[in-house]
Amino acid sequence: MSVSIPTNLRDCLEMLPDLGARPQNEMRSRDFSLERITWLTNALGNPEKKYPSFHVAGTNGKGSVCAFLSSALNKQGYRVGIFTSPHLRGALEGIVINEDVVGIDMLQKSFEAMIPHLQTRSDWTQFEVVTALTLLHFSLQGVDTAVIEVGIGGRLDATNVITPLVSVITPIDLDHTSILGSTLTQIAHEKAGIIKPGIPVVMAPQEPEAGEKILAAAMDKRSQLIEVGADWVFERNDYNLTGQNFRIWKPAEVSSMRRLRIGMHGAHQIQNAATGYAALLTARDKGLELSDAAIQRGLAEARWPGRFEIIQESPALILDAAHSPAAVAALRLALDEYFPRKTIHVVLGVSADKNLVGLVDPMGPRLGRVVATQSLHPRAMPADKLSSELRVLGVNARPEQSPRKAMEKVLRETSADDVVLVWGSVFLVEEVREFQHLRLT
Repeated sequence: MSVSIPTNLRDCLEMLPDLGARPQNEMRSRDFSLERITWLTNALGNPEKKYPSFHVAGTNGKGSVCAFLSSALNKQGYRVGIFTSPHLRGALEGIVINEDVVGIDMLQKSFEAMIPHLQTRSDWTQFEVVTALTLLHFSLQGVDTAVIEVGIGGRLDATNVITPLVSVITPIDLDHTSILGSTLTQIAHEKAGIIKPGIPVVMAPQEPEAGEKILAAAMDKRSQLIEVGADWVFERNDYNLTGQNFRIWKPAEVSSMRRLRIGMHGAHQIQNAATGYAALLTARDKGLELSDAAIQRGLAEARWPGRFEIIQESPALILDAAHSPAAVAALRLALDEYFPRKTIHVVLGVSADKNLVGLVDPMGPRLGRVVATQSLHPRAMPADKLSSELRVLGVNARPEQSPRKAMEKVLRETSADDVVLVWGSVFLVEEVREFQHLRLT
């Protein structure tokens, strides 16, 4: 039976259910499946097998690790496909080749090859189609390698159709708990679902219960587990607003010591860089050509917008999409290191399913007056509700639905020596970045 599927890519995606726009606390793991995406990629000739890839799961630091990986691969001269999510302007914004977002016209040409297969059934989700399109487009465009970020979880995420050269699991935290589970052990089980038989997995430092679950999964799949913090250890040397230096080495190999620099800020980015470095070296051990110079330059020049991103100096204006307790703790540490004793003015917006207590508590006394706002994304918590719930938690908050007006309100009350922090959802941070060219003083 043939199903009517729009031949225009945007029309097709608008017709399909977008699970990312649904309230996450109303969803469960049963809402996800690999059956459809597996059938589709098989029908397309398994384009994901035409190039080596890195598969990155975790709660915190996924995007930054992807940035470190792709930057180093680019410096080696590879044509690199990168797929990340979520994005305010839709899933197509996360399809990138050599640091350029792929245009809709190019994607349309690849999409046309999918239409006959999509017409065989009607129960596709938007993310499944976008994932298959990405994998196919990378193949048709002849990428040399790809970096693929998991959407939600790992085990049942559409990206898990790939068998990568190296799997990577970044730090795990309590997030998407209605879907992935309410404990770190349960969430780690879902994240560890990306581990494939015999494929090495690089694991960032984890809480013990999460690390034990990942180790057990790797042993079950007979996959080599490379632990950052044990098999590769690292030490931060110094930092300032231009970047930071660290060294990394294998404890059993003194000659493995390397001194590296990154341009991203915060101690947590040293850990992300170390994780990326370990993944790159693991891929090199498996035969991927990568020079020390490409890795060094790639790490130094990697950037990932919206992660302790300082886009203005006076007053300091910081964008940070920390939306889990551990990510907020890392944000608080960075604020204490880079801007000690500074007054922090906050513009905050979060998705409706977030645990506000878990976000507010790590900020402690650094959380002063807050303007609560909301992004354009359908999952955004309304500004009035966010403000009300923050006040219940003892936070001095007031609402402003428009992020632009929220920024204007805060900046009118900010001195040149203060810090303005735009914090919360990826969607809010992306929205504010779109009008950062305005003189915010």
